[in-house]
Amino acid sequence: MRIIPVLDILGGEVVRAVGGRRDEYRPVVSRITASTLPLQVATDLLAATRATELYVADLDAIRGQHDSLSPAVVEFLNAVTVPVWLDFGVRTSADVRLVPANARPIVGTETAWDSGVASAFRHHAAGCAVSIDLFDGSLLGRWKKWGVQSPRDVLGVAAAAVAMGVPTLIVLDLASVGTGEGPRTLETCRAIRERFPKVELLTGGGVRSRADIDRLGDVGVDGVLVASALHDALI
Repeated sequence: MRIIPVLDILGGEVVRAVGGRRDEYRPVVSRITASTLPLQVATDLLAATRATELYVADLDAIRGQHDSLSPAVVEFLNAVTVPVWLDFGVRTSADVRLVPANARPIVGTETAWDSGVASAFRHHAAGCAVSIDLFDGSLLGRWKKWGVQSPRDVLGVAAAAVAMGVPTLIVLDLASVGTGEGPRTLETCRAIRERFPKVELLTGGGVRSRADIDRLGDVGVDGVLVASALHDALI
């Protein structure tokens, strides 16, 4: 099981995400690092976890405050030495031109205008992922564009992504991010793994302990996205 440290970057600083309420995010306070600068936070998290990859959310880009990657994220990607899963709020196929060579782009259901966007990214040299973005179990964004009839049809979105040849799925429930309440995605991940045994499967939100990570591993998750539990030295 891989632990993948998460950096939520807003206004040039790493912030602590809680419950998807982005207007309330504040600079991170951590037991792992004394900094809020992305590169230093990443360095300290990598040293503490021995992780070999990172997940970065460019919140300025996701919120539409930039037409491209935010300057802080560009600077970070130019300096970081490990692979980065990058969520910058992909909307259209044209956004593929914004992805640096060392980043693995994420097409999130929250922001993508339709499912066809994922097909433009699936051959990116560093790999790509479709993020199935949920809030309390319901799909966010234009979920009907993924060929499903219900916001609860997560398996339908997963099937659409796998049919396009997307190698990695991320299941992220924003309602549980930063809450420490435990992962809400366990049963969803179990169902995805049973139906798609070969897809790489990552998940995040609410992870609070090694026991949570073990439970996710037991249902077939390959990697867990973690932020708050790392900063609180719970893992």
